[in-house]
Amino acid sequence: MDLREPVDELRSGDRPRLVLWPERAATPRSIALLAGSFDPITVAHVAMAEAAREVAELVVLVYAVRTLPKEGGAGSPLVPEGERIRTVAAVCASRPATAAGLCSHGLLADQVAAAEDRFPGAGVTLVVGSDKLAQLFDPRWYEDRDAALAGLFARADVRYAVRAGDDLRGALRIAGELGHGDRIRPLPVDPAVASVSSRTVREALRAGRDVWAWVAPEARDAVRRALG
Repeated sequence: MDLREPVDELRSGDRPRLVLWPERAATPRSIALLAGSFDPITVAHVAMAEAAREVAELVVLVYAVRTLPKEGGAGSPLVPEGERIRTVAAVCASRPATAAGLCSHGLLADQVAAAEDRFPGAGVTLVVGSDKLAQLFDPRWYEDRDAALAGLFARADVRYAVRAGDDLRGALRIAGELGHGDRIRPLPVDPAVASVSSRTVREALRAGRDVWAWVAPEARDAVRRALG
């Protein structure tokens, strides 16, 4: 299946859009969005997706074709974009009620708006790691944080997986002050598993460490090719 057409179309558009890849008819009553770079897709992504199936009929692993700059820099990609998307699709194909999605925008508030358009009438849950929950309330990512979050929480609940060592007190305090505290709940994922980030895996593999158990099985061949 050719990826270039949907990726190019999404990258050139201004309005937030979400498509499934491969596209298929889907009319769930509820969806969960789990966004990531998936470079590579890890056991943490898989565990969070599986936990999210308890709260939504369809879990969409969302890759944004236009990403946001990350604080401190995330380093150069390991797996080429097309390979990443194909491995995410392979992970989803082998698991029930799970689909790969492509989104035009990287901001989570925009992805929620795009999901509402793609799945009209469906309840939306945004699934994040606790590091992303803290980032969600960081005003540096927005022109108007409070307005953007008001739009997000009007459309979606948030479920977060706690990563070992993360301190969420600040984010949860701000959420309460903004009136969104009742829309945020934890997701039952082992903190040790949730702590396995794509960045950690990339750095470990490039350093020659054997962390293949942290990589989703469907992605291991693509990662080996990328490492040469």
